[in-house]
Amino acid sequence: MPDLLGATNPVPSYDSPSVKITPPTPGTDTNIHNVVDLDHVTRPDGQEGQQGSGDATNSFDTRFDSNFMTFVQRLRGAQELPETFLTVIQGQQVEVSSGIRSGFAQEMAQFLEYLHMDEGQMLSFLKTQIQSGSRFSGALFNMLRAAYNGTTSELTKNDILQFVRRFGDYSSTAHIEDNILRTTDEMTEALPGKWSAELTQVLAKLENGVDAGDRQGNLKLLREQVFPLVSKYVSLTHDHGLARNLLSAMTLDVARYENGSQEGLLEAFRHLASSEVLPKELAELPDNELLRMLKETEFSKAASSNGFADSMARVTHKALQGEGSVDMQDAFHNIMNALLINESVYMPLQHIMLPLNWNGELMFSELWIDPDAERDSKGRGGKDKDEGPVQRILLKMDIRSLGSFDVLIQNRSGEGVSMLVTCPKTVAEHTPQVTQSLRNILARNGLKVEQVQVAEQHRPLTVSQVFPKLFERMSGVNVKV
Repeated sequence: MPDLLGATNPVPSYDSPSVKITPPTPGTDTNIHNVVDLDHVTRPDGQEGQQGSGDATNSFDTRFDSNFMTFVQRLRGAQELPETFLTVIQGQQVEVSSGIRSGFAQEMAQFLEYLHMDEGQMLSFLKTQIQSGSRFSGALFNMLRAAYNGTTSELTKNDILQFVRRFGDYSSTAHIEDNILRTTDEMTEALPGKWSAELTQVLAKLENGVDAGDRQGNLKLLREQVFPLVSKYVSLTHDHGLARNLLSAMTLDVARYENGSQEGLLEAFRHLASSEVLPKELAELPDNELLRMLKETEFSKAASSNGFADSMARVTHKALQGEGSVDMQDAFHNIMNALLINESVYMPLQHIMLPLNWNGELMFSELWIDPDAERDSKGRGGKDKDEGPVQRILLKMDIRSLGSFDVLIQNRSGEGVSMLVTCPKTVAEHTPQVTQSLRNILARNGLKVEQVQVAEQHRPLTVSQVFPKLFERMSGVNVKV
């Protein structure tokens, strides 16, 4: 995720001044140290911010120059997710016998149950992952995308974005409420004596309000009791530790909680319909029909039934709270970091996980898909200007008994499917048989086969290598503050 606490340093070649000033040079006199290069910003400690700027993906040095370069750098490190996930699955028996807390062991057992699937369950699992990963999907958001791309009015674009923000916060209500309750509970533990007792009473009221769906009542409690109480404690005691940090963290959740109100969502929707961004017939629907339409999206249905994601969140929380061993904490910390990177604002790809116990064989797979390949009309990233759209899927697999596989599937309109498979040496030794089997699988599914290549894996494929459109964001706002 973007790191906003770094030193500002512009990315080379993207924000160079129009008038280039050539600074003096120190020549051969090694005693001159105060020459200032006006085209190169350095840190106060003399270190250069452009560390590894020539090759961000191959440098492990901390980036000081750019949020985007930090994202690309961390994306490479996140590719150890399959191996880490398998370590967690394989190590669960050892963990259970090593005296961990019973709550964590129970959560771990429930989590591992999701890995046992047959073909039908695996298909359902993948569909749920795809749908729950696409919040803004369906006919309504397709219309909004078309309107946004088809208008030159900044006011109209702003209205569409305002509605999307409100919908995002409204559809995240349960998650935001959980965050607020959890943060308030942590505050009660961070405050001493009477402060904690008073806040505990407010927390009980908040819990009742959440159960009753009283958003306005909860906001009033937060504004008039929680924030003043903790702020007064910090002011009187000058305690700038955990309590103040928690209060700062809660501010964003409260802002989103207020922005996601039902009334605000309906108002923003009707405004779009009245300005002809959406069909006027939608504006004439009663409130209950509009809310039903907005609630019953593929995303909301999938999210409510995504037990795997909920179970994984619970077991990760317990692991990071110290209920597992040090190794298990470290593994879940790496998993969480990898997932957050894959959900970064810089990531234009859809990421899907498939952990699986297939007839006793443990494996973990990841898929990266460019959902906009067909809609890209500018000839960048997923489309070649003269040859039609190119759809790419990168599949990474780590199978316990075999090793690591990378599968790149490319479908070019009018030409057919090409497949590149890099695999362990033991599998590459049977290249002719594997190649023919893959050709048969593609043909059975009605796909025209252009080319299938199977080779030993010497170096894993990187996401940025397969999807060069990742670097389109590089020329945008790309600084640290």
